[in-house]
Amino acid sequence: MAKIVEPPILMSRILTFVLATSVVVVLALLVTLWKMIPLERPEVFFLYTPTRSANIVIDPLVPNASNKNALNKYKEGFVREYVIARNTLYANSGMTRKNWLRIIRPWSSTKVYSAFTKTRLYKDFALGEQAPNVSCDVNFSSPTNDEPVLRMNNDTYNVKFTWVCENIGGQTTQKNYTIQIKIQSDLDKKISGTMENLEKLRDNPLGIQVVQYDVLVGHGDPLDSDTASW
Repeated sequence: MAKIVEPPILMSRILTFVLATSVVVVLALLVTLWKMIPLERPEVFFLYTPTRSANIVIDPLVPNASNKNALNKYKEGFVREYVIARNTLYANSGMTRKNWLRIIRPWSSTKVYSAFTKTRLYKDFALGEQAPNVSCDVNFSSPTNDEPVLRMNNDTYNVKFTWVCENIGGQTTQKNYTIQIKIQSDLDKKISGTMENLEKLRDNPLGIQVVQYDVLVGHGDPLDSDTASW
């Protein structure tokens, strides 16, 4: 004779399954919310038109009490990411070149990018037949707990970081730098044109570019370092 599950027992099992599923869903939502913190972080989205030939007009972003704080945070984040992308060297030279092309080129003015391409390590990684066997990271931590990105005014920032490099032999070199960066946004003025003309905004939605990059503390540009001496 087949075993029959009594209705109360069946209902109990169904409720247990539903409760367990609910707990799993709630935990997944909590983890998702935790990863989204801080929720006030600005996220930029670019809206595309159905046809590339359509005329597009982008009005300047006018700061006000509600968006000024978010805009300042975006600019500080932009400066931080620029310094990381510019001075991070991967053991895989192809990854380094891709990072420079994807970030440094659209995020730099013509003058700043031209100076960047004249550095020793740019030539070694991007133009040389064999890149140096070295990898470098940007470390923003400071024993004095100073702010790594300090806004001097609306457009100029001082960035303090430690450049940590390791050669193929496992030897580590650390150097401290302070870089002064001045940024400027294309959206300070009205921009119009077809999608082809605005394609550069794909990787830089607010059109912000670094127009000045000066080393205040440190022995020259980090990318002018001679890795053979490490």
